[in-house]
Amino acid sequence: MGFIDNVSALFEKKFSKQICRDEDSERLVFFEKFKELGLPTIKNEDWKYTNLAFLNEINFQLSSCTKAIDTGLVEKYLSFLNGNDKIVVPYINNSIDESFVKPLSSFDYKILRNGSFFANTKLISKFSNFFDSSNPFNFLTLAFSTDSAYLNVNNGFENEIPIILFYLYDFEINTLSNTLSFVEVEEDAKINIIAIFINRSRDKVFANEIINFHLKRNSNVEVNILQFNIDNLVLIDNFNFILESGATLKINTFSLNNYFVRNNLNVLFNEPYGTAFLNGIYFTADDEFVDNHTLVLHNQPNCISDENFRGILDGTGRAVFNGKIYVARDAQKTNAYQSNKNLLLSNDARINTRPQLEIYADDVRCTHGATAGYLDQEMLFYIVSRGISKEKAKSLLLNSFVSENLEKVEQPDLRNFVKELVAKKLNLEDIFFCSAIDELTNASL
Repeated sequence: MGFIDNVSALFEKKFSKQICRDEDSERLVFFEKFKELGLPTIKNEDWKYTNLAFLNEINFQLSSCTKAIDTGLVEKYLSFLNGNDKIVVPYINNSIDESFVKPLSSFDYKILRNGSFFANTKLISKFSNFFDSSNPFNFLTLAFSTDSAYLNVNNGFENEIPIILFYLYDFEINTLSNTLSFVEVEEDAKINIIAIFINRSRDKVFANEIINFHLKRNSNVEVNILQFNIDNLVLIDNFNFILESGATLKINTFSLNNYFVRNNLNVLFNEPYGTAFLNGIYFTADDEFVDNHTLVLHNQPNCISDENFRGILDGTGRAVFNGKIYVARDAQKTNAYQSNKNLLLSNDARINTRPQLEIYADDVRCTHGATAGYLDQEMLFYIVSRGISKEKAKSLLLNSFVSENLEKVEQPDLRNFVKELVAKKLNLEDIFFCSAIDELTNASL
């Protein structure tokens, strides 16, 4: 049984008796759209380097197992926050536990149960720019989602307490998981969000998640996405952002040694004078894969976007970077920058990088660039000549390569945690500050 037949049988089993309800008739429309588009193949331009054929070999189920939230387990995975206050929104095995969320007077949170989000047509149609034929999995999520989280951050809300979107998968069988979330940030509000993905399942899990953000005027949002050491998880996440005038968005994506990850990061400037920064670091080793797929739609004038993704690939690790910047005819005074740099540590590692510019305005400043290569042997020799072992020198150079993106995390506990993760990946547990190579070089001059 192929993937399409597999999910068709699951859809029929779960929803066939409910399809007469209005919300579920809408659900059927989305599922038929998914079936029409089918499972993307390497013939699809947006999936050219991301082969999903292996999904046809796995028989996924819909698990009815809902586990009670384990406070100790959550705290274990969030220990890097050192016990500091946080707001945790837990997604446990495709279900959302609202009882775990700490209420705040300027923070509204509710669960839209049993597909009730379909009744709010504005909520779905607002993000319709991102639901197109290039990504059929959006329609799959819309078809299968039952419970959805809705978060509203009120006007002028400003709090250093991070909001944690905590995705935990703990299944006993090959399982299909789909969740849908909405975050609305009102005018002049400022928040910090951490999305963390944890898999404890023994068998394969296909997780297909959508998180929609609406940043209203002069709001400021930082979203940090943490994916590290995830085995047996096929993760396709879709982060969609709409920015109004004066809104500022910063996205930091860290994908470190995961089985299969596809990050779809989509940004739409809906009004002038918005700003978006997209940063990323990814590591892959043997039999690991990550695909960062970014789309920035400059539909309005006087907006700024800046993308910077760095990758390190070892063994037979594979990675893809596909970044597209679109500048509409009326989007004059656009400033858009995109950079993707990669270091290959073995001859068997492979990176496919594809930066794209599509520009219809004439008064813009847009640049893009991509590189892939090996460590600088001259610099390596220089450091070794200062009495440092070759392995340590190699680690120092790699650390320096990603340090710029690490420093862009504003939340200090998270920044230190990610630095520590990266240091361990690079066998640099005794070197924590990422500019160590600069200090070494300056001291030798």
